[in-house]
Amino acid sequence: MAKLQLLVQLSPGTTPKWHLAENPAWIDPMADQAGGGEQIIAFTPPLAVDQAWIIGKRLDKHVNRIARLWALLPWPKLLAWWAARFLRLSFPGYPRRLPTGGAKGRRLDPDQRLRLVEAVRQLLKGRLVPDNLLENELRAQGWWPADIHQALDWGMRERLIAARPGVMPQVWGELRCSRCQSPISELRPCIKCGRNDCPVCLACTALGEIRGCTCLWFLDNRQLPGNKVAVNQDSMPRLQMGFDLTAAQAQASHQLVQFMDSSATRLLVWAACGAGKTEVTFAAIQVALARGLQVLFAIPRRDVVRELAERLAAAFPETRLAIHYGGQPWLQEGPLVIATTHQTLRFYNRFGLAILDEVDAYPYHGSEMLRVGVEQALTKGGKLIEMTATPYNIDPKAKLITIPARYHGYPLPEPRIVKVRLPALNELVETKLPEDVIGIIQANNSPWLIFAPTVSAVKLIAASLAQTLGRMVCGSWAADPRRDQKIDGFIRGRYEVMVATSIMERGITLANVQVMVLYSDHVVFDTNSLIQMAGRVGRKAEHPSGEVWFIGARITEAMQAAVKRIQYLNQQARQQGLLTGGTHV
Repeated sequence: MAKLQLLVQLSPGTTPKWHLAENPAWIDPMADQAGGGEQIIAFTPPLAVDQAWIIGKRLDKHVNRIARLWALLPWPKLLAWWAARFLRLSFPGYPRRLPTGGAKGRRLDPDQRLRLVEAVRQLLKGRLVPDNLLENELRAQGWWPADIHQALDWGMRERLIAARPGVMPQVWGELRCSRCQSPISELRPCIKCGRNDCPVCLACTALGEIRGCTCLWFLDNRQLPGNKVAVNQDSMPRLQMGFDLTAAQAQASHQLVQFMDSSATRLLVWAACGAGKTEVTFAAIQVALARGLQVLFAIPRRDVVRELAERLAAAFPETRLAIHYGGQPWLQEGPLVIATTHQTLRFYNRFGLAILDEVDAYPYHGSEMLRVGVEQALTKGGKLIEMTATPYNIDPKAKLITIPARYHGYPLPEPRIVKVRLPALNELVETKLPEDVIGIIQANNSPWLIFAPTVSAVKLIAASLAQTLGRMVCGSWAADPRRDQKIDGFIRGRYEVMVATSIMERGITLANVQVMVLYSDHVVFDTNSLIQMAGRVGRKAEHPSGEVWFIGARITEAMQAAVKRIQYLNQQARQQGLLTGGTHV
């Protein structure tokens, strides 16, 4: 449906019936005027979807005025002239009267058309689907392309399905993508609509190209999720944990269930690194599923999606899961959806509960596109649980749940700050690290994870430590082709020291590891990244404590804030009686 025409059906004694249609021959005659008196007038030639949509929105402002004019003076030519002026249309040869009398080719019978539209509706439930994906799936079901276009044309006119152009104009002429809401400045030639300047979105192209002449299809029926519906215990999906929640987790889990029964729609879970925040959501997920709600669990990274899918499949063995990340089929069914945050852009009005993990992490933090994706994926009144170990800003008015203690009951290792003059990054080739720094590493034979601010610093520090320590040392960074092998080698003990950029600050649990952040005063290390790096230590019950060092030439606000936040969580855990072993290190 790359092109549409603005048409009107006229018949004396009836209200003008307007259409944005792909083919005028597919328009059904008015029931009371079949065979006589009816006229169809085209106001535009076939236009790209986004161009036709602009004219259709302009029509909305004048439709009642035009209807009154037709009721007073039912003269087709007069109405066509006035309507063209109201809509500011100036297409040569238009408006023009079209011949009536039905289609000249194949036409779907009503039953067949209704079946096809119902198939479309099933595909659109909770989704925002570009026309090419929709047509490909329907063709795979055995429908012919011409029949698909007829059914879509009719379904849109009858308001059984809805569509919007892939690109829509905003105030002051700005263009925005209808899927991700990113601003658009790229105009390219297009074989679908024939324009040389068809707008195209580059922000969400990983999910498929969106152009001005793309149709995005959806069901326009936002439903309340029924937050106060009583839960029938017999309909509760089976949840098997295989372990008991800690006191801190059990308290947070109970609060999340209460949130499901409240009028609030947003909640933040602030959990210590390694506190097991994922498991505390399971009871709330169970309640949502029992109420017939669809549930979304969104995470920034695809490797964590795969790992979480295994955990949720084990926890909800009788619940069908849909797993979405790059390279997976877009069409998957299941009431419990696990997806990367980018994949949320595929959904529309679907979820009564959405859980968004690592809200502070790239790429979600600071991305308006991904925030829009999560918002439009929720039903009206749907609930959003955001989870993080490192909140950027905490709104004092927002509903907040804190999980200050790890599952093993030991306090979080508190970083020690060392102010020492380190060699300039460009001098690391000739100058070794200070003896104080080397001494800290040599005094502890446990594995060390050492963070550095740049790739070049990682390489130079790794080479220097390998020579100085006499241990197996490796260095890695995001674009390192042997990154996975090095991480696996560090986990298995083949390497005793690993130097890395911030790629290692999340999503990895190592036994008995110690952490040092060199050049921690560098601008690349903010409060949250420092907390995440410190959070690599003491995650395992068999090694619940360890050393964390922030080493730099000066003490920054970020370093101080990171230490204060970790101390605050330990203080909260102590006050709540959640620490059952050890003292802080």
